[in-house]
Order: sequence, then structure tokens, then C-alpha cells
Amino acid sequence: MLIRTVLLFAVFVSGSSAPTMARGWEVSILGGWTAPTFKQEFVFDVDIDAPGARQEGQFTLTAEGSFAFGGAVAYFFNDNFGIEGRIDTINVNVDTMGPRIESDVDLGPGFPPATAVIEVGGGVVNVERLFPFSLNAKARTSGRTRFVASGGLSYLPRVRFDAVQPVSVSLESLGTSVELARVVLTAGALADDPESRWGLNGGAGVEIDVSPSVSIVGDFRVHGFQSQTFVWQRSENPSSELEEILIDELEKLPPIEFQLIYFQVTGGIAFRF
Repeated sequence: MLIRTVLLFAVFVSGSSAPTMARGWEVSILGGWTAPTFKQEFVFDVDIDAPGARQEGQFTLTAEGSFAFGGAVAYFFNDNFGIEGRIDTINVNVDTMGPRIESDVDLGPGFPPATAVIEVGGGVVNVERLFPFSLNAKARTSGRTRFVASGGLSYLPRVRFDAVQPVSVSLESLGTSVELARVVLTAGALADDPESRWGLNGGAGVEIDVSPSVSIVGDFRVHGFQSQTFVWQRSENPSSELEEILIDELEKLPPIEFQLIYFQVTGGIAFRF
């Protein structure tokens, strides 16, 4: 395949004028950008037995875009219709933003005012690189510049989502802070969740011939897969009664519903033979 690709490129460079085949194979190499739509917020409802409770910010998980690469092999039965096998590789980055919950605390006569603080620090979320496979029907117009549309069934072999989130309780008074408890929660997939995910994809783009055998291609595509549920659980045994209470409260957080829907813009080169 590599030798054939090199030969096709050599034909293009030499300005060959061989006619374009009405039917045959097309191999595309693509690269671009992915924009996932995942975002989820969690409300911390931890009871501090003190007046003046207030919260700044919300615990939020937000996915950010990253580079995407892929390739496709299509067979056209005629100049306009064919089938396509496609593989993409995408990296999803998830950022966390944690809240700060404060409440006034009365330590008793003779003690200065104090504030109890529950703080959700910067967590770590690991999403393993995804490799969705797609089988599509593909259609295109005729001519040197062609509009292309394709869509079909996609299969995602695995979604691995690991979240590690530290939470601390401290007491602040007269400009000093004393940490009273610190726990770490993790989020992992439910044991009965299937490892595979089915979904759909659809996209449209353009092909511009630069020779009878080579085209420049651009593609806008959306993928959507079944949701997967991840539940929070303790990752360590508490060392104090306060840590036990904190873990019990935080384990009531709603699960993460990871609905993988993303938009992808790619461009590249296609070889026909």
C-alpha cells in the first residue's frame, strides 16, 4: 500500500493526465480538530453545622477540543455512489473546576472568628484516546470540484474515563489555615456497563482534483455515541471521623453521565486508483 501511494504521488508530481476512473478505490488521509460537547456540573450539598454558609463556583467537568487524525478507504460503484470504511483517532481533554464552600464557625468565648472551608482542588481526569470505526454510505457530485456527503454506523471499542478528585476541610482564623481532613474520590465505570459503544456519524465536505488520481479533501463531521455512566467512590480509607463524614456526604454526588458527542473538522489528501 505504501509503494502504491508513493507511485500515485509520483504520477501527480509528473503531471500525468490519466483519466479519472468512474468506479474504483479511494484512500484518504485526514487531520484536523475535534470539539466535544461534554459538560457536567455537580452541586455539593455538604452540611456544615454553622451559620452563613456560602459557596463560590460550581464543581464542573468540561471537555475541550484536541487534534484528530484519521483515514478512510472507499469503494465507488460508479462516479457518484460508494461505501466507506473510516477510522478516527481523537483525544478528549477534560478540565475540572472546583467550588469553595465557606461557613462561619463560633469557637466559643475568647476565640477569634473562624471560617470552616470545604475546598475542591484541581482534580485529574484521564480519558484514553478514542478510536471510533465507521461504516458509511458515501455520495458525491461529478466534476473537478465535488461535494461529498457520507454517514452511517460507528463503533467505539472502549471508553476509559478515570477521575481523581481531592476534597479538603480546613479552619481559617486570623489569616492562618489548619487542614482538618482531606479525602480523595475517584470515578470509574459501572461494572455492568458494556465496554463497547455504538453510535452514528454523518458529515459533508468537498473534494478538489489536483490531478486525475489525487484530490485535496475537507470534511465536517459529527459523531454521537451511547452514554456511559461513572460513579463516585472512595479511593482510600478515612483516618478520622470527620473524613468519614465527608466521604459519606460526597459519595451522594450524582454519577457522571458521559455522553460522547463531538464535532470534527478535518482536511487532507485522497488518492484514487
